[in-house]
Amino acid sequence: MEIKQAIIAYDPKMNQDLPSEIVSDILLRLPLENVVTCKCVCKQWLNVAETDDFVHSHLSKSAPTTPVLVVSMPGTHSNWFNVFRLEDEHEHGHKHDPIIKFDFPQASTIQGSANGLLLLKNPFLDHLYVCNPITREFVELSGPHTRPRGDCYGFGVGKISGKHKVVYLNPKSKCHAYTLETGSSWRRIEAIPLFDHCYSSVGAFVNGNLHWLVSSGGKRPYICCFNVETECFSTFSAPIENYFAKLYTLGDCLCYGEADPYEDDHVMWLLTEYEEGENGWSDLHVILPKEGYYGTDGYNHFQAIKVYANGDMLILWDEKLFAYYCNKENTMREIGLFGKLQDDCYYINSVLLAPNFLSLSRNLRLENVMSF
Repeated sequence: MEIKQAIIAYDPKMNQDLPSEIVSDILLRLPLENVVTCKCVCKQWLNVAETDDFVHSHLSKSAPTTPVLVVSMPGTHSNWFNVFRLEDEHEHGHKHDPIIKFDFPQASTIQGSANGLLLLKNPFLDHLYVCNPITREFVELSGPHTRPRGDCYGFGVGKISGKHKVVYLNPKSKCHAYTLETGSSWRRIEAIPLFDHCYSSVGAFVNGNLHWLVSSGGKRPYICCFNVETECFSTFSAPIENYFAKLYTLGDCLCYGEADPYEDDHVMWLLTEYEEGENGWSDLHVILPKEGYYGTDGYNHFQAIKVYANGDMLILWDEKLFAYYCNKENTMREIGLFGKLQDDCYYINSVLLAPNFLSLSRNLRLENVMSF
């Protein structure tokens, strides 16, 4: 029976006879978007889906789950976020319908994701927000380290403690961290690497560590690594020198993507052997046609979102359009599956998210949690 039919056929008397354990087991078998719908059917289903046991069971059952793609196209009068399901195989055809769509109450850009939560930043006020698009909760992080412009941020989870932490990085103000827990405040992190320029404003979260591409004294850029659990820094070399590279997360790997308007051979460097540092880099070449509608003036950022089994890729090109790269034919074509830029939109803002029902108020016990 389809979930909508089941909701229409919902019988309160029958539901009263079902133990909470049975209701929980049923809900755990449903797709994410269906559980969201079921929470609106009756109070018992809502209460079951909001218990710590259900949240933890859903996390363990869904891991490793296929992440969803969160897409936002900030504009003058728009602050909508769409959440799309990514299939294991690329689907050709028409535009995908989002499984979840929400309008966040504050103008925001995505600064990262961790454990189903999004870190958002208001580009006009420089306020920070942490939200869960599934539970529709958010909290604003106040303090002196949410004001300065041109700063770097990161969002991650400790591998042992499971604590969620927001990290602020600035050459002058140095580094501060904020743990998502009751009574938390910004804490200064000592003994950070020397740097005077940060090339990546959003930290790439991989293997329990946040990564930024930085440099000091105009020398070759290197990678600054912050262990979210121990709150200790380390550094290692980038695979090659490129002042226009983009550092981001691709699957379980740290990805260093080159950007060069004069070359059709775009190289993605993957850190596959994390403990080996720079010796663990492996290169993946993507040959793109020199002529195409996607070309623009300046350095174009080529960011792979998903790599399929046959080597094909879903790509975000220069934060302007989604494209599909065919590995066999070395071709790239624009796709409108996840939307296109409108006249009042500035760029495409997107991130992969592992969705869950982690509640900011009930599970993390945060204060001043708001709903949207």
